[in-house]
Amino acid sequence: MSLDRPYCACATPPGMSGIAVIRLAGGGAAAVVDRVFTLLRSAGNATSLSEMSAYTAAFGHIYDPKTSAHIDDVICTVFLAPHSYTGEDTIEISCHGGAAARQEILRVLYENGARPAEPGEFTRQAFLSGKLDLSQAEAVMDVISADSKLALEAAESQLNGALRSRISAISSHIYRCFASLEMIVEFPEHEDTPENTAHVSSELLVQLEALRDLSVTYNQGKLLRERMTVVLCGVPNSGKSSLLNSLAGYDRAIVTATAGTTRDTLEVFTVISGLPIRIIDTAGIRETKDEIELMGVSRAYQAMQEADLILWLFSPDTDTPDEERDLFSEMSMYCQNTETGILLSKSDLVDDAESDRYGLLLQQRLQESGSLSQIRFVESFSSVTGKGIDAIAGQIIRFYEEKGQGKSSQILITNARHFDRIMLASSILSETIELLNRGESADIACSLLRSACEALGEITGETVSEELVETIFSRFCIGK
Repeated sequence: MSLDRPYCACATPPGMSGIAVIRLAGGGAAAVVDRVFTLLRSAGNATSLSEMSAYTAAFGHIYDPKTSAHIDDVICTVFLAPHSYTGEDTIEISCHGGAAARQEILRVLYENGARPAEPGEFTRQAFLSGKLDLSQAEAVMDVISADSKLALEAAESQLNGALRSRISAISSHIYRCFASLEMIVEFPEHEDTPENTAHVSSELLVQLEALRDLSVTYNQGKLLRERMTVVLCGVPNSGKSSLLNSLAGYDRAIVTATAGTTRDTLEVFTVISGLPIRIIDTAGIRETKDEIELMGVSRAYQAMQEADLILWLFSPDTDTPDEERDLFSEMSMYCQNTETGILLSKSDLVDDAESDRYGLLLQQRLQESGSLSQIRFVESFSSVTGKGIDAIAGQIIRFYEEKGQGKSSQILITNARHFDRIMLASSILSETIELLNRGESADIACSLLRSACEALGEITGETVSEELVETIFSRFCIGK
């Protein structure tokens, strides 16, 4: 397969739709389409796509040159280098969205000079052409895969260059520090003074704090990218499945008055105030000899260990204080490293005074069990009346927001690769500052700063290896 041929792919997903878009890019893209396209109407006097100006469109039909068979009526849009997504001549064919039309158009294009695009080839070419830096290129897939408002906002921020600008600014300051140290190395008799190294150390500390401000947002960004996991736990018939349905907005779980209805974990994906959430309903936790129920309890404990936030439900109509006390001990063991919220369910069954009394009794038992330190909040609710559901949703959102440690930065680090490079650069800067404060060789400090800049350059693609570029774009969908 010749890589100098125009490459093409369907840019819209499989399945039936009103239209589909097939994209061709590379030298000779218009000439390839002209071999299979009859132009019927266009702006100006052009008789072929090759004669058309940039940002113009033509109506016509695609046909098979071998048989002259009509395939589909289409609209072809022309983008000319360098003012296109990839920086190359590009043709986008808007055809009907049926599978047969897409496949036949791709077939005749391949037979007449085009080749199939590789995964992520369009965006990779945009990166290689300088249209996007590497962080922006990675954000393209984040925009495509975003399944919530907040995820889309974070991806759009990176696509618009917010992370690139921040990293470039930090790198520029580090380079200036590097230049200052280079002068000290070259002219030690004039430049190697405590005042000069102290100034460099102070500037590096500012940049270290800037990197730390970015790194702490990864706690939020990871929850956004991977969906925050909220696990509902409690004794049988404590209201877990009803709460799942209330938070999801539809009846996902079967709800009955029979204890032990839920035997296995049940997942639902939903969005709360723009935040993507994975909610897991678990089997009621209790002592049992039933083999199936035991498996459900075991999976409940496993889900707790994987949770970002655990919501432990207690019902005022549960008359098993000893069992609850044992459960507190279990909770302490399985929730050691996970923040937990306590929810008092079925508030419609008791008046406010009784609910408050039960809440105080519950907190007393939590204190006795040594588990209270893990509790993030206590809320009461009713899935029947809807009371308290919004308060629970608000607590989930606050949990997410506080993962940013109060930072007001609009940039969220959502990519594990970016986080790793930021942490590496931070570690190097910290080591450099310590070295300078000890009065050690500026030559060693120069070497360290060079490494820090290279680490940050891997985020934007300035110092990235070809192998890493190939790895990143191989994860892209074909057609983007």
